[in-house]
Amino acid sequence: MRITRLTTEQARAVGEALARAAAFFRQIIDAFRELTRRLAAALQPLVRLAQPAQAAIEVPGRPAWQSPYGPPSRRRA
Repeated sequence: MRITRLTTEQARAVGEALARAAAFFRQIIDAFRELTRRLAAALQPLVRLAQPAQAAIEVPGRPAWQSPYGPPSRRRA
């Protein structure tokens, strides 16, 4: 792609600004990656604590969405 309406100096300035913006966003992405890594590590003990309770709540042999009372009754017309 060729930009014909910018001077060489302007095109160079735009390229430098884009490079700075890319570096800035790269820093933000790296910070979020580190944040999520630390958050996952901090929540791991809570996950281990909740696993026995989750196992006690789950009823084997029936999907979670299925009613324990059976299918709904049919409407009478």
